[in-house]
Amino acid sequence: MPILVVLGSIAACSARPQWVKPGVNADAVRDDLAECNALADTAVSRDASIDNDILATRGGDWQRTGTLGTKKMTFAMQDHGRARDIIQSCMAAKGYAPRS
Repeated sequence: MPILVVLGSIAACSARPQWVKPGVNADAVRDDLAECNALADTAVSRDASIDNDILATRGGDWQRTGTLGTKKMTFAMQDHGRARDIIQSCMAAKGYAPRS
């Protein structure tokens, strides 16, 4: 059950925040956010590849000890957090702020 709560929290956070910048229309916000998402996707894809390599070499050990699921969830949460941080930094650098 705790895994579902964590995954639900991740899904809820992915829909927020909406970004605002005075004088900018919705199309510009969408374009800037898409650019920041692409930047985050590139960085997280590299990290996910590294995580997959680690899982390939250590997965058997973790499966025997019963921690494989936990390791996979940890990697996923770290990647999600990294993507969120990159998007936030990128949007802030473009002059946006999260909608309150």
